[in-house]
Amino acid sequence: MGKFKNVFIIIILASVIGVGAAFFFSQKTSSSEEKALTAEELVELSIDTDIITTNLASASNFAVVQFNIALDNEKAKEETEKRTSEVRAAIISTIAGFTKEDLVSKDGIAALEEQLTTKLNEMLEKGNVERVLVTEFKVQ
Repeated sequence: MGKFKNVFIIIILASVIGVGAAFFFSQKTSSSEEKALTAEELVELSIDTDIITTNLASASNFAVVQFNIALDNEKAKEETEKRTSEVRAAIISTIAGFTKEDLVSKDGIAALEEQLTTKLNEMLEKGNVERVLVTEFKVQ
């Protein structure tokens, strides 16, 4: 009777571990599939900002920039379109924290895009910003 009980416990444990592993990998796969957007979907869920001119942190320098903001769903896009003035204010305040040297450095634009993605995600209630890309960039 003792051997039967041990074998039964081992079979139950192996089954639980197997089911748990299958669940984990199925969840990981489905979330990866949700993230992959086609080019058409990306265009549908993106917003281009106006061209924005703002002063930089370094004296007598300014930047002329434009961004493409990709969102994860249609509700997030609608919310972002309604919050245009808040988006512009977030962009201007973020850029104003950079110097000319910061922006023209190797990682300057990437840092700007990352900061804007984080700041815009904090604003949104109905979705997330997938990425922010600089589509026009001039520093004087």
